[in-house]
Amino acid sequence: MLYLIGLGLHDEKDVSVKAIEIAKKCACYCELYTNKWYGSLEELGNMIGKKVQLLQRSDLEENLKQLINTAKETDVALFVPGDPLAATTHVEVVVQARKEGIPIEIIHNASIFSAIAESGLQLYKFGKTATIPFTKHLESVKEAVNSNKGMGLHTLLLLDLDSVNDKYMSVSEALELLMSSDILNEHDKVVAMAKLGSGEPEIFYDEAGPLHKKVFSVPAVLIVPGKLHFLEKDYLEMLK
Repeated sequence: MLYLIGLGLHDEKDVSVKAIEIAKKCACYCELYTNKWYGSLEELGNMIGKKVQLLQRSDLEENLKQLINTAKETDVALFVPGDPLAATTHVEVVVQARKEGIPIEIIHNASIFSAIAESGLQLYKFGKTATIPFTKHLESVKEAVNSNKGMGLHTLLLLDLDSVNDKYMSVSEALELLMSSDILNEHDKVVAMAKLGSGEPEIFYDEAGPLHKKVFSVPAVLIVPGKLHFLEKDYLEMLK
């Protein structure tokens, strides 16, 4: 049996009671390269009562077969940041495990895709999501923003990261790229969000120019609002 368990947004305290109960009967592994996590594997292990082994990117990509084989012999719990199936890597784990006839159970948790509701923007009004890459190739970002705007939809922009090298794109870097690529101008209104789920979230709504000068924690996301409902407008005004 293979369990994919979401760690949630911030630390080990976000892990559900159900997840802890399941993990107690499993060989426990964790990957942290798909997002930044502020928790402690040692503390997570203390909660479970056994050590949680940290996996590297290669363990879930080039050497996934080894984890699959382990799940054939014993129950395995794989902890992942956020919600288990928000990252393509984890979808691949599920696909390969099912091809091998291994039963799968997904233990869901909060992810950025639900937490952005704290912006006050209605989730059903979000269009295509895009990632702003370090490579500065923003064609897909421009297409997503323009397409969503044309339909009156909000755009969630994820900021690139390289957790192996502890490198995370800042809000300032992202806005600089968006403005220099003419995707936004300095007067376009944007929502910037960081540290969601931490108890000390950083959420601001302002023009791109002023936000560009503000320092945010990482990882962070940006939202380009589409057509606003009056309740969304009222909520956003409180974030200035």
